[in-house]
Amino acid sequence: MSFSQQGEDIVLYHAMTELLKIPNPVYMDVGAAYPVRGNNTYLLYTSGAHGVLVEPNPVLVTMLRAERPRDTVVAAGIGVTEQAEADYYEIKGNAMLNTFSPEQVAVLQKEQTDSAESVVARVVKMPLLNINRVIEEHLGRAPDILSTDVEGLDLAILRTLDLTRFRPAVICAETSLTLTTGRPAPITRFLTARGYIPRGGSLYNTIFVDVRRMPPDRP
Repeated sequence: MSFSQQGEDIVLYHAMTELLKIPNPVYMDVGAAYPVRGNNTYLLYTSGAHGVLVEPNPVLVTMLRAERPRDTVVAAGIGVTEQAEADYYEIKGNAMLNTFSPEQVAVLQKEQTDSAESVVARVVKMPLLNINRVIEEHLGRAPDILSTDVEGLDLAILRTLDLTRFRPAVICAETSLTLTTGRPAPITRFLTARGYIPRGGSLYNTIFVDVRRMPPDRP
């Protein structure tokens, strides 16, 4: 059974169990949102895996801690500069679209049928942490899986990840830009240049596997 938006969790599960042979993997889920519905790591959690869930929304943090007791929940956002906090935009009617990106808010506003009504329910200040610091403090090593869903900031966050110290075996990130341009998304270009290859995904997300971890008999 899949719990993610479009079956990404099934691809992640098989990448771990069949392709890379990693039992009970450790994951880091940035922008975890809901603990079950639409979540990329809950299927792995049900099979015994655990990890770190990063989520700034206080309501969702409470839900994550209640329903995912084996996971460590970090109540913050992931920053891409030295800034310690930033405006967090809560989107009306859909917490999964909440974002730190004003550019993403502008995109959502442009898509709004009634342009006079703001898509933002409220704006609050939330703390920001460096992704390498979170990994160091809560895992002490690279996660086997890194999943990011941060509404417009995925690439910026991946650029701050120190791949020499913390190189995930598998990365799941949003690459829906490919649908509109017909060209590889910037995240795809960024990760393939660093030794990752696409191995599956959905209309919105792509799962990348570290070439160095690929078994020799699998192309």
